[in-house]
Amino acid sequence: MVDDALAEPGRWVELAARHAAEFAVDPHAGHPVRRLALPGPVLTQLDVYFSEFLREPLGFRRVLDAQGWLSLATAAAPRPSRASTHLPGQGTAVFSLCLFEDPALGGTLFPDPRAGAAAPPLGRVPARYNRLVVFDGGRWHAPDIGPAAALSEDPRRGRLTLDARFTCRRRAQ
Repeated sequence: MVDDALAEPGRWVELAARHAAEFAVDPHAGHPVRRLALPGPVLTQLDVYFSEFLREPLGFRRVLDAQGWLSLATAAAPRPSRASTHLPGQGTAVFSLCLFEDPALGGTLFPDPRAGAAAPPLGRVPARYNRLVVFDGGRWHAPDIGPAAALSEDPRRGRLTLDARFTCRRRAQ
């Protein structure tokens, strides 16, 4: 977790607001969300940052593929958890930066996949504006959006995040 990750996070919010009509539903996201794909040069910069500072502590060697979006949650997840899939010897790192100011819109939840839905989670990272959360996507995870969250389709008021997924080779054990 990195607080105050960006020098000017508001620029991302304004970019999202200017392109709000271009956000599209992502049926593969695992929760109700509209996304806007990041352009190649931006994704390359995220890849460099991830590779330089975050890849090694997560136990990954080399980045094989990267995808990134500005994401706007539109509803709470119908099921509270999901995990990224990968091939043997590979893994997925998840990079999520909060670009919303209202912590009531929810952070990140790490449920226990062996326990029932009512069981306490293994972990929870509260939302905070400009907070970056990076973790091994092989862990069960979900946005921690409560049923009463005041989600909005306006990127300036809604649960806007900058998200990336890095498919990597795992370090030999």
